Amino acid sequence: MNNVFAIARRELGAYFDSPLAYFVVPAYVVLVGAFALWFDDLFAAGTVGLRSVFFWSGIFLVLLIPAITMRLFAEERRTGSLEMLVTLPVREEELVLGKYLAAMVVVAVALASTFTYPVTLLVLGTPARADGPPLLFRMFTESGLDFGPVMSGYFGLLLVGGALAAIGTAASSVTSSQIVAFLLAITVSIFPFVSGFFLDKMPIEWLGLVQWLSFDYHFGNFSRGVVDSGGLVFFGSVIGLALHIAVYSLERRRLG
Repeated sequence: MNNVFAIARRELGAYFDSPLAYFVVPAYVVLVGAFALWFDDLFAAGTVGLRSVFFWSGIFLVLLIPAITMRLFAEERRTGSLEMLVTLPVREEELVLGKYLAAMVVVAVALASTFTYPVTLLVLGTPARADGPPLLFRMFTESGLDFGPVMSGYFGLLLVGGALAAIGTAASSVTSSQIVAFLLAITVSIFPFVSGFFLDKMPIEWLGLVQWLSFDYHFGNFSRGVVDSGGLVFFGSVIGLALHIAVYSLERRRLG
């Protein structure tokens, strides 16, 4: 694990030493805010909930994460430093996990940046009173915000982000072009995500399969406060398969 953390630290340094993280993360926060407030008007909905924020957060992860992961291996291939890395006493699994972990830290930072929405709903949803318990206490007892769906929704977003980051890592491992890695990752990611929006148009014999393969279907359960084992297995399987593809790509390069 020491090698994994060393690679992750190196990769995080590369992220925050370049303008990438400082551009992509704020752009994500702005897009989520603009769409959640403009199209769904979160604060005029009449209910205290984060369903619209979770919806747009998931949508824009499809754009954010390929931009984060596109450089992981593609840049190493382009500069020739990947050849040096694969000759070091570091296993391909450690190399992939280290870079994946660094990408997940950036994803977690982006998701944490949206915590302003539940905090704002806590403040605005708490009735004004001249007396009684302190405001901080009443925010958690009188605001009307259900913390179960909030916690499971953010957990679902983290799982979606993990699956998309794994897909992006695999895409970056098979090409030396960051643009190709970005387009490949976003192409592979977008179909299982948007397929959930068209379940009503699917033939009945395909409905069960398409539904189970849909990111939106499984994430929808989490955003409603339902942490089901099927969603955990699904996202875990996507992450495992995509990272296995990345490891296989590196092994082929070492053997070649």
